[in-house]
Amino acid sequence: MKLTLAIGSLLALSTSTLAAETFSSELSFSRFDSKTRIIYDGFSNSSFSSNNLGYRLYLTESNAGAQLPYAASKQFGRRSSVAMNYMRSESKVSLGNINESIDFNAWQLGGIYQATEHDWYFSLDYLNLNAFPSHKIKSSLGYYFQPNWLVKLDVQQEKAGHLGNYWHYGISTEKIWAFESGSFLSLSAAYLNHEKIRGDGFALALDYYFNKAFSVGAFISDDIPENYIIYTNRAGLRSSWFVTPQLKLHASIGLEDVSDSEYAWDFGISWRF
Repeated sequence: MKLTLAIGSLLALSTSTLAAETFSSELSFSRFDSKTRIIYDGFSNSSFSSNNLGYRLYLTESNAGAQLPYAASKQFGRRSSVAMNYMRSESKVSLGNINESIDFNAWQLGGIYQATEHDWYFSLDYLNLNAFPSHKIKSSLGYYFQPNWLVKLDVQQEKAGHLGNYWHYGISTEKIWAFESGSFLSLSAAYLNHEKIRGDGFALALDYYFNKAFSVGAFISDDIPENYIIYTNRAGLRSSWFVTPQLKLHASIGLEDVSDSEYAWDFGISWRF
């Protein structure tokens, strides 16, 4: 009973203390880790970690997302923006006395164009990976069928090192339902047809927002890139919390493959100002 009262008080406090969004920039940091243990002629362990530092500058003001969760402002706030990200990653493999490690990094530049005067959405991103070397150009053309429902057609052109050039096509959508209680439900889905180098990918996620600030959700993904470096096949749980109107914390944990005890987790923090 005490725990229930404490959680209720915390959620109520979050709702009452969060004011309207007034920011033009967002700085973020996140970390992703996955570990695998395989039994094959002895034990083999592998791990992958990635640190991501990002900055987004909002070019326009908008109140379109004022009645939606704070986390939805980038997608549904109808604000044009430009962004840049830097990712540093490390992959380790150990088998008996053999230990190998590979370090690589990637960077990304891009932007989103949208406005309250119309229902169209357009995004363009350029990503570069130094390891092979490789690069990718991603673009999306979308339309708001409803103020809280966006559908996008996605196109990617990828140069995968010595493997050559490939085109990938997909479709994605996100919709948010608002309830009279002040809570929200968000559903997102994506499908991506990869050309040759990997199988087709899909992603599905459902998040429940207790208020504008706090959410808990479940997700499943298969060969859908979370960023240039990270392609995951996992199912798990995630949560995000705006501690203040400016400070956001988020985390997730998922199981990638039960047969080889592979799991992955990530956490992040962002600051709006």
